[in-house]
Amino acid sequence: MTSDKRQLLANIAEKLAQKPIIGNEHQYGPDIEPLLLYFDRSDKNIGFPWCAAFVYHCSVQAGFGLPVKDPRVKNRFASVHAWLEWSKLQGYYYPVTEVTFKPDRGDLIIYDDIDGNGPHDHIGVVLGTEEEYIITAEGNVKNKSGIFRRDRFLYINGYVRIDNSYRY
Repeated sequence: MTSDKRQLLANIAEKLAQKPIIGNEHQYGPDIEPLLLYFDRSDKNIGFPWCAAFVYHCSVQAGFGLPVKDPRVKNRFASVHAWLEWSKLQGYYYPVTEVTFKPDRGDLIIYDDIDGNGPHDHIGVVLGTEEEYIITAEGNVKNKSGIFRRDRFLYINGYVRIDNSYRY
């Protein structure tokens, strides 16, 4: 097993996104349940927007010992807001305006208004970069996972680079 957890995170996310994982009309189903089982729900047959749960699942599988909810953060890691708030507290957040930061495989990418839901409305895992594009593995894009080639200059809020030595 690799000691580079970010590389492992990217490998896991890429494999899951390529399946693809598909939810039903309730954002649930057998493909989605492994991503949602970390998070309590009043009705186990109904899910929720699951892009952050996809990232959380991949992160946990890669060996990052993340809690379901950091007590310093308002939301659980099933929320993009939690990832953003937590990464800023940890010093792992890099706004898109920080031009010296170069996203790399295994970093997380946070989007603003990519789904028309306002700031920090979507999250994915960086698989690679090209001059004008970023390649990502994402969950819950129209209720399924996939590999995407996104414009590097549109909708991006920032990046999260979890330290390989992170432990909760």
